[in-house]
Amino acid sequence: MVWPRMFTAWCRAPFWIGLTLGVGLAAAALIVPYINWQPVVPPLDARPLLIRRDAKGDGRFSAPRSGTRRHRGIDLAAAMDAPVRAIRSGVVVQVGVHRGLGRFVELEHRHQWHSLYAHLQQVHVQPGARVRQGALIGTVGKTGNARHPWIVPHLHLEIVKAGVAVDPQTLGLEALDPSTGALHMAEGTPDRWRDESQDARGGE
Repeated sequence: MVWPRMFTAWCRAPFWIGLTLGVGLAAAALIVPYINWQPVVPPLDARPLLIRRDAKGDGRFSAPRSGTRRHRGIDLAAAMDAPVRAIRSGVVVQVGVHRGLGRFVELEHRHQWHSLYAHLQQVHVQPGARVRQGALIGTVGKTGNARHPWIVPHLHLEIVKAGVAVDPQTLGLEALDPSTGALHMAEGTPDRWRDESQDARGGE
């Protein structure tokens, strides 16, 4: 008969609706924490961020280094043991110690972006861990070539897109240049990262 079949179908409908809603809410709970609500967040809590400049050089992007080398990131002066935070959500692909970089953490983000945080005193993440934007990943230190007594404690922040170093300030990160006393955000196209920040399918 038709009525028993309709009644059975009606009784089952709430179950499937509830199951669908439950799965959707569970998926949202996993995705939402890793959405990047801002194009980039500062890696340090201090305001304003201050580009390192000391007796051993300056920390601006592309500043001259020994030989023909250029600085691949920016150095942000900070107090020892200050918290270091992920500028975007991502996955920890490497934690290690390098002769020049000292103790460092590398994060992988979507669309071939990587960020690297160096000269750390402590590291609070492990390879393979998924981290949220703004999450604590380590603390400021003087490891690697930053051990020199004339070099102030600082965070070396390096951002790479498809293997090419990018000035973090072109992505919206503002820092004070002590040589000019001006708060500076480098000219560039921050929208190239801003567009990705609203991807609701899972952050990084």
